[in-house]
Amino acid sequence: MVRSRERRSAGARVLPAPVALVTVLILSAARVRTAQAQEPAAPAPQPAAADTAAATDEVVDAGRKIFHGKGTCHACHGDQLQGGPIAPSLRGPKWRHIDGTFEAILQRVRGGYPGSVMVSHPGGIDDAQTIQVATYVWAVSQGKTKP
Repeated sequence: MVRSRERRSAGARVLPAPVALVTVLILSAARVRTAQAQEPAAPAPQPAAADTAAATDEVVDAGRKIFHGKGTCHACHGDQLQGGPIAPSLRGPKWRHIDGTFEAILQRVRGGYPGSVMVSHPGGIDDAQTIQVATYVWAVSQGKTKP
């Protein structure tokens, strides 16, 4: 006599409950990854362009406070942005790894520099604060403000 739990069609294989559960979970995860891979990527945030109009005293001062405070940027780049043994100078038009444009500065603050102590969003600053810091650094490097 065959119990109803043990019935199966010819050639069908019944997996033990733990194996069946793991199999279902793996297949579900694979479906989710496949669906995510097929979704179009969200557009990357566009960096704001810096010019003398965007680099207002208020934005530069906010960036200065973050650079010397929460962002902890001064710890490596120096209080006068002069650089040191850990990080390069952020003054003047010549830069070590980037071209010194506002867009490049913003990208570095947002993305960090792999293989170095420069991390993305240093000190846990948010995206709005990265723009302020980049504006401050850009303004100092262009001679538009003092550190």
